[in-house]
Order: sequence, then C-alpha cells, then structure tokens
Amino acid sequence: MRISTGQIHQAALKALLDQQAALAKTQQQVATGKRILVPADDPAASAEILGLEQSYRITSQYQKNIALVRNRLNQEENTLASITNLLNRVRELANQGNNSTLTNIDRGALAVEVRQALKELFDLANTRDASGEYLFAGMQSRVQPFTVDAAGNYTYNGDEGQRFIQIGPTRQVAAGDPGIEVFQGARAGNGVFTVQDDPANTGTGIIDPGSVLDAAAYDGDTYTLSFPLRTEAGAALTFNDAGGNDTLSYSLQINGVTVYSVDENGTPASTLEELAAQINDDAAATGVRALVLDGTLFLLTDSPTSDPITITETLSGASDGDADTATGYFGASLSGASNPTVTLELGPADADYYVVEDRAGNVEASGLYEEYAAITFNGITTNVHGTPRTGDRFTIAPSPRRDLFSMVRDLAETLEKGVGAQASIAGYSNAINRFLADIDQAMENINAVRARVGARLNAVDSQEELNTSYLLNMEEAKSKLQDLDYASAISRLNQQMLTLEAAQKSFLRIQNLSLFSYI
Repeated sequence: MRISTGQIHQAALKALLDQQAALAKTQQQVATGKRILVPADDPAASAEILGLEQSYRITSQYQKNIALVRNRLNQEENTLASITNLLNRVRELANQGNNSTLTNIDRGALAVEVRQALKELFDLANTRDASGEYLFAGMQSRVQPFTVDAAGNYTYNGDEGQRFIQIGPTRQVAAGDPGIEVFQGARAGNGVFTVQDDPANTGTGIIDPGSVLDAAAYDGDTYTLSFPLRTEAGAALTFNDAGGNDTLSYSLQINGVTVYSVDENGTPASTLEELAAQINDDAAATGVRALVLDGTLFLLTDSPTSDPITITETLSGASDGDADTATGYFGASLSGASNPTVTLELGPADADYYVVEDRAGNVEASGLYEEYAAITFNGITTNVHGTPRTGDRFTIAPSPRRDLFSMVRDLAETLEKGVGAQASIAGYSNAINRFLADIDQAMENINAVRARVGARLNAVDSQEELNTSYLLNMEEAKSKLQDLDYASAISRLNQQMLTLEAAQKSFLRIQNLSLFSYI
C-alpha cells in the first residue's frame, strides 16, 4: 500500500484538529461546569433536563403567585382586624347609650362618634390593594364595591365571585372575599330569628332576642306575641219576658259596630267559642278580635292603642211598663223599662296574659304573663320584661340578612332620637337590644371570614414550603444530569493536552518525511 505525502499531512492535520476539538469541548465543560453543552451530548438527559426546567419555571411562577396572594390576604386580614376593633367600639357605645341615667344630649354625643365610625367602616369596606384593586368587590376588582346615596342607603356594586389563584399543581386559593359576604352576610337577631316590637306599643315591655332550643322543631314561620285583654264574658245569654207577650232581642256592639244579635225565639251562642266566632266575623270593621284561652274570652285590638274597647249591649222589643230583662254575655243587666243599653269600656290595662299566634292565626302558646318567664314554643324561646300593656305586640320572624352599614346607621339614628315619653323608653331599649343582637351576629360573621383568611394563609405557607422543597429537588436532579464531574474532566483535559502535544511534536517530525529533503 502506497501512502502519499499529502495523505500523511491530511491524516496528521485531521488528528490534530480532532484533538483540538476534544480539548476545546473539555475546556468549555470545565469553564461552564456543565457536562452537556448541546443536546447531542446526551439526548435522553437533555430531554429530561428540558422537562425539569419547565417544571421549575412553573413552580417558580407558583411562588410568585403565593407572594401576591399572601400580600392580598394579609391586607384583608389587617382590614378585617380594624373592622372588628371598630365594631367593638360601636358596641361599647351602644351599651353606654343603653343607660337610663343618660340625657338625650349625652346620647347625641354618642351618636356623633357612631356616625364617625360609620364613615370609617365605609372607607374600610372600600379598601384597595397595592395595585389599586378593591379588596371586597369580588371579581369586579376595579369597581368601588360600596356606595351610599343621599338618603343613607348603601349599595353593593361588586359581585359574589372570588378570584382563585394557582399556588401549586393541584391547589388554588381565593385571593379575597366578596363584600356582600363580609358586610351583608350576617343574619339579624340571634341568627335564626329576630324579635321586633311594635312602634305603637304603649307599655314598657322589652323583649329578649331569644334562642333556639330545638332546631328541628323550629318551622321558620312568623309569629305574633300579643297581650290580650281579659274579659268577664260568659257563655250564656238569658231573656226574661215578664209578660210573655213580647219578642225580646239582644244586640252586641263593639266600637260602635253590631257584631251579634239574636231574639228570644232564636238560638243564642251557647259557648265562648261561638261568641268569639261572631265577634271575629266583624273584626275588620271593629279592629277587635276574640280568643278563648283557658276558658276565658280575651279581646285583641288590631294594633296597640291607648283607647279602650267599647262594648255595648242592648235589649230591645220590650213593651212599655213591662219588667222585661236580659243578662248579656259581658254581664250587663239590661232592663226594657229602665236600662235597655249598657256600655262598658274595657282596658287598656297592664298585661296579665300572653298569646303567641302563627301567620295563619293559630295559637302556638299562651299563658299568664310573668316578667322574665320563658315563652317557649316550636323549638324556640324568648321572654319579656317590663310592664307591657294589653294590646302591645311583638313580632318573631326568621332572621333576614342585614348589611353592617344599616345596623350602625340605625344605632346612630336611635341615639339621635333619644327618649321622649314613657312609652318610647321601651321602644328605645328594644332598638338598642336589637342592635346588640344584630352586631353580635355581624361580628361573628366577620370572625368567620377572618378564620377562612387565616386558613388560606396557612395553606399558602404550607404550599410555599412544598414548592421550595420541590424546586430544590428539581435543582438536585438537574445537577445530577447536567453538572460536570470536575475531577474526571480535569483529568481528561490533562490527558487531552498531553495527547495534543504529542500529536503536534510527531507532526513536526512527519512533515519533514519527503524525498525532496534528500536532494
């Protein structure tokens, strides 16, 4: 085999270039600290590294999301804490105002501070985050959540949505709470039902907010607690036609309206229930209803009033000079000759009996009124203290949702109105008690929201630790695949340098092997 001088040179040059390339690659690996410089160096490891780098970028974004969520939740928590402190102060003012020794000037001064607290509450509800977005507007983060009109009515302009942010591969967390839930999510009263006095009450009865004894027995109906007027009515109507030659008639009027009439040949009502039914047929005209409770006929006006109920019993049909008589249901001794008409004025008086009726008028409970004694029915209980008057009433109804602003506004208005006549003292106390029950529910709702915010912050912290650990694991895995073994690389570098030097020296000798060198 003949090898030309050109072939010798080309082979030597190729060997030198290959050695230089290998040395350059090793030198670049040492300089960068990376084993894989191009995917061709290790295709399988390169593909795995690309997957790790993508997961690393995604997890890093989760960490950025966590920082964003944490900032918003911390701001929400601080805002809710400020609201809680504010409501505690308002509650203190309400308790101060519920002191009978205060003058209306004192109550007015408290109202000024309550009004200021209301403005501060409004500002807190419209809090913005660092990016200018409203915390409590739901998904409408650029819309002011709460506005108030000239009449003092508050409107929520956001929505009920929550913005969920991804903080892990399978975990999302809400970055806030809608204002309708925070500020309008509480139920009035004790959270199940609310009690309300009639503004027209004339007594001094103050009702307790009550509580639930058996949730399964409570049917959510609306009830009326009333204090009916006890009467001495009997179940018998008697006629005495002295001459036997007349047709005597009896009529009963209530507040000027004839509700019942019968003659001696007819069949008069023979029970209190029958008499009550006759009275109730004309209740719309008289404004008076009748109830038979524990064998006694009670009368109820359609609204509280200080006017008495007028009962008029009349005997008619008697001949002149006859000694015809009759005894009416309400005990009137009627005489055709001298006393054919008897008028009684009943009540109002201090209440001695109570009755609870449902929306349809069915009696749910009744009994003697005793101050602070439990009034229990259908799984719920309440009580009344003070001295209610006959005709006074209270409504017990399912708790509606109330916004926090109207609660505080109503307290300010109650304090501003103060106390006037004796009847309004009870109304004032009932209003303050109603506010205290409502604000307790509102604060409980705020605390529940704060608890949820705290749970989210804990979840964020937990996920951040998981993400940090995952990032570290990915860095370790990538390092194992990509990082250079310096000891091996430097050893290889030295060997390649020695090989290159040897090749260079040998080439110097080989390049002179030519016949022309001997001519």
